[in-house]
Amino acid sequence: MGASLPFEERLLASRAATREAAPFITVAIPHYKHRRYLEVVLGSLFAQTFDDFEILVSDNASPDDSKAVIPPLLQEAGRPFRYYVQPSNLGVDANIRFCLGAAQGRYVFLLGNDDALREPTTLQDVASLLRQLDLPEVAFTNYEDWASGQVVRRAHSTRLLGAGPPAAVQYSRTFSFLGGLIYDRIAASRHETERWDGSIYYQIYLANRILAAGGRLGALDVCAVRKDVQVDGQTVPNYASKWADAPWSFQSRHTGLDSVIRVTADAILPLLPPAQRSKTLRRIVAQILTFPYPYWLFEYRRIANWSFAVGIARGMWPVTLLAEYSLAYRDRVYLWTLYLAVTLAGLVIPAPLFHWSGPTLAYTVRRLQQSLTSSMHPLPYTGTLPRK
Repeated sequence: MGASLPFEERLLASRAATREAAPFITVAIPHYKHRRYLEVVLGSLFAQTFDDFEILVSDNASPDDSKAVIPPLLQEAGRPFRYYVQPSNLGVDANIRFCLGAAQGRYVFLLGNDDALREPTTLQDVASLLRQLDLPEVAFTNYEDWASGQVVRRAHSTRLLGAGPPAAVQYSRTFSFLGGLIYDRIAASRHETERWDGSIYYQIYLANRILAAGGRLGALDVCAVRKDVQVDGQTVPNYASKWADAPWSFQSRHTGLDSVIRVTADAILPLLPPAQRSKTLRRIVAQILTFPYPYWLFEYRRIANWSFAVGIARGMWPVTLLAEYSLAYRDRVYLWTLYLAVTLAGLVIPAPLFHWSGPTLAYTVRRLQQSLTSSMHPLPYTGTLPRK
């Protein structure tokens, strides 16, 4: 696999840190084209008041002028950096793995190439909160939309949320957005795998596997990231621009939710006793069917049309979705019933009603989830991962 080659062979340009010790944070950016957006992102890094960090960019064989423009920009800024160029496109997941493997910091802060840091003090705040929580193995921050300023509160307070399989199951959906996810570099290296290359959700697998193996999860109540940078009033093309006003078609559609289930199940289930796996898998699938699945039904009704949403429902058909898993009969019936109920609601409830109430509902669910966690004793650290 390409990412396993020596890192030095891919290094195009770098600037060493003046201090000898490894940095506390590596801000790692898996990059593919859209150079103008990356310039804005890097500007937010150059403005940081925090000094104990390095910048790492892994250029995934971009077809634009990134490798001609970005390294001189990094050199001029005077920050420690390394700019890698892949000889061929590795895919999203392998490029994220490359970033994690090449990083030298105690922590790796992942950032999309069109997602900027919010404030000049962002990394200082993140470092302070990580130390406040006694250096957890996985952490996440809040983020806001660049254009609207709407904040997504993944963390409602700064605290440890637990460890072990229960914490992984409860918070598995938190890791879908890459920006502001933070991994202990050594913990990440212990669980690296090529198995989920092509899933586009390696970061979900990795976070859940670290937690399931005993790592602690930290919620950092800081809005660290401004997502979807705009240049000349335009964002990087996304699903909304791709499928806007799509022609009517009832063909089965793949949204990636099945991949989320697969990577999450593979991260958690092997670390459980066989007797607990069916019930745990039911919880994993039920979370997807209850929250992101109806959201995407309504979202694609809005940007495309009703037939497109039917295609999404076909892509989540339980016969296919659950075929590879061994489930107890009662758990399989439960998931079938849930699928049918949610699909019916997602296809018949007026879309404007959902889009009016959806953000408030999502906020309430996340807050309730973390409030329930705080009312219980945190799950103990098992010692599976060394604390350094």
